[in-house]
Amino acid sequence: MIRLLSFIFVTLLIVSAPYWLYVPVILVGIILFPFYIEAMFFGFLIDTLYGSSHGFLWGFYFALIATLLVYFAVPLRKRFRFNV
Repeated sequence: MIRLLSFIFVTLLIVSAPYWLYVPVILVGIILFPFYIEAMFFGFLIDTLYGSSHGFLWGFYFALIATLLVYFAVPLRKRFRFNV
């Protein structure tokens, strides 16, 4: 239930707030929630709404960064114990 509410909250932030509000919220979600795949979806959503269609990976920079952060956060979460 908490993940669903956070998904709705972050989606509304992406659509209505500036990037300096929703990027830290996504980073906190990657740290707190185990295997936060929603961050990859948010990356594609941000790049689709606000990104450029030119350049490397067709402009999906934030999606690549979110995917890498989730990938590297999984082993780090095993070292730290978060109970969310």
